[in-house]
Amino acid sequence: MILRVIDYSSASYYGSTVDEKRTKPGPKVKISDEELVEQIKETIKQIPFHGVGYKKIHARLNRNLQKRGISVGKNRVFRLMQAKNLLNQAPGGSGSSRIHDGSLVTGSPNVMWGTDGKKFFNHRDGWCWLFAVIDHFNSEIIGYTVVKKGDRFEATRAVQHAIKKRFGSLDKDIAKGVRVRSDRGSQYTSAYYMQTMSHYGIDMSHTWAKSPESNGIIERFFRTIEEQLFKLHDFATLEEAEKAIGDFIELYNKEWMLERLGYISPNDALKKYYTLSKKSA
Repeated sequence: MILRVIDYSSASYYGSTVDEKRTKPGPKVKISDEELVEQIKETIKQIPFHGVGYKKIHARLNRNLQKRGISVGKNRVFRLMQAKNLLNQAPGGSGSSRIHDGSLVTGSPNVMWGTDGKKFFNHRDGWCWLFAVIDHFNSEIIGYTVVKKGDRFEATRAVQHAIKKRFGSLDKDIAKGVRVRSDRGSQYTSAYYMQTMSHYGIDMSHTWAKSPESNGIIERFFRTIEEQLFKLHDFATLEEAEKAIGDFIELYNKEWMLERLGYISPNDALKKYYTLSKKSA
C-alpha cells in the first residue's frame, strides 16, 4: 500500500536495497593486491636459495611487512602468486615433500646429533666426501669435513669439530649425555670411531639397515645441499668444492628457514632457545 501511494514498485524498492547492501564497504586491507604483488616479487629476488616454496616466501614477506605494522595471510599470498603466475617463477618447487623426522626432533640442543657422509664429484679429484653433523634440535650443521677419502678417521673428525664448537674442547667425557645417530656404515661401526665416541662420553645410536628415514634430519640436509649446491655447480677441484660447501653451510645456518622451527633459521632458533631459557631462569 505504501509503495502504491508513493508510486514505487516493489521490484525497484527491493532491488535498490539489495544494491545498497552490496556496495557497503568491508574492512579495508592495509596493503592493496597490486602493492602486495610487487612486494612478493621483491621478496623472491632477495631469497638466497634455490628451493623455496610459497610458504617460505610468505614468511619472509611477512617479516618485512611487519616493520610497517602489516601482516598478510598465507592463502592471500598463494592466491596472488597463482593469479600472477609467480609460483613457477619462485626459486624452487612447492616445498611440500619431506623426509620423516618428527620423532627425531629434540626439545633442547645437544641431546641428539645426527651424522652421515655424502659423496660429490669434482673434475680433478673425482668422487670426494662431505661428512656432516647436525643437531636434531634446530637442524644446525655444527661440524663437517670435506675430504677425498671417506674413512673412519674423517667421519670421526667431523664429530670432533662439532664437539669443539658446542663444548669448547676435546676433553674426556666433555660431551657426556649427547647421543649421536648414524647408519651402520663401516666408518660408524669401526672400533676407532666407537672408542673415540666413548672417550667423549657420547652414546651411539645406530639406525636399522635400509632405513635412511630413521636418520632423516641429516638426510634432509643432504637433500637440501644436493638441490642448492651440488646440482647447480660444476667443481674443478676439491679445494673449490670445500670453500663452496663451507660458504653454503654458513648461509644455511644463518638464513635457511624451517617450517618446524616456525620459519626461522637454525641460528635464530638457537638464540631464541637461550633467550627464553635466561628469562625462565
